[in-house]
Amino acid sequence: MPREIYERNPIRVLMEHLERPVGPGELGAIVARAGVGKSAMLVHVALEALLRDVGVLHVSLRDSVDHVRSFYDEIFSAAARAGRVRDRAGAMVAAERHRMIHSYRDKSFSLEQLRANLSMLAEVAQFTPGLIVIDGLDSSAAAELVAELALLAGDLQVPVWMTVRTGADGSVDDSVIAATAITLRLSPDGRTVKLTEVSSAGSRAIPVSLEPSTMLVIGDDTDYADSSVLSPRAGDCTLYSGGANGAEAAFGEACELWGVHEVNFTFDGHKQSRTRGRYALSPRELAAGDVSLVYVSRRLNRTYSEGSLIRKVLQTLWHMVSRSQQVFVIGQIQEDGTVVGGTGWSVELARMWNKSLWVYDQDRKGWFRWDGSEWVVGTPVIESIHFTGTGTRYLTDEGQAAVRELFERSFAPRADSE
Repeated sequence: MPREIYERNPIRVLMEHLERPVGPGELGAIVARAGVGKSAMLVHVALEALLRDVGVLHVSLRDSVDHVRSFYDEIFSAAARAGRVRDRAGAMVAAERHRMIHSYRDKSFSLEQLRANLSMLAEVAQFTPGLIVIDGLDSSAAAELVAELALLAGDLQVPVWMTVRTGADGSVDDSVIAATAITLRLSPDGRTVKLTEVSSAGSRAIPVSLEPSTMLVIGDDTDYADSSVLSPRAGDCTLYSGGANGAEAAFGEACELWGVHEVNFTFDGHKQSRTRGRYALSPRELAAGDVSLVYVSRRLNRTYSEGSLIRKVLQTLWHMVSRSQQVFVIGQIQEDGTVVGGTGWSVELARMWNKSLWVYDQDRKGWFRWDGSEWVVGTPVIESIHFTGTGTRYLTDEGQAAVRELFERSFAPRADSE
């Protein structure tokens, strides 16, 4: 696998500022509040090992295997673009060969189960990892498991990295810091992410700035005011939407103009205004996104009843958001923080799955980003190759312009070079 793919590798740069890496039998932790980029940073830890042909077991406590794989693909593609790798496909195949992904989504997780799975991998697949990464612990779970994780790392004599979701104040249990060789805190800083090394003796800022979606290093020669450094090429991107009138049609039209691929999910009885990229979900596929309407009503503080198309609409939103790393919604943010209409479910899903989430509020005529605890004013660009675009059917001129300008900010700087 070519090393130039990591021209902006955050792990390589990070190691220049740390005394030493996390070694065999030791723990490392990446801590931050929801939505800051822990999973992306963990993927870079894994890719740096895969680059050296080290076997990696990726354990996800929240996402499916497909979700994890698509996230690797996106980070891998972003790193490849930064490094101008010629044989990106070959490098990705090499990564697949040395990586195993286990998902505990909707299942209980314990170190006993993990040890059993490791034994199975060694016996059946002849796979013994040289690195284990665990994604999705919250602060209390990390505190409960850190002693057992330290024993596991010591028994196997491999490094073990984990992500830990903190509260809004960014604090983490002292037991986690005491048990880890390295604890890294990610903190948003305007349009970048900053790194801090945390230890029992105190904290030390790492002099590096990271791009907030991919965690790639922003170099000293990077003009960060130029949004093109954040955006992939239009032809590499895919929009997941529903193709309905209004906001979804506007996103689709912008995709067609800029050469972005579209996948517009539909189902029997669903009216679409766009057919480009049409994908009809089967009843079985729809069922994968099934959800209790009572639960949705509780989350959105409104009532949804059975016997209408609303359940299938909500199931379709599940398919859109689950495939995306970034979600853009046109609508109206209410006082309770939810978004008006069935589209509000896409916002709730994005928040639950810690996706990068933006809402254009047509009443306030501006974009707002969910920072993990509240809505903050901002100016988005398309940073991910897989993104959702959805929203109200009642699109205003300002909403239409917001979609158009989003694509212009993201892709226009590249128009002359592509």
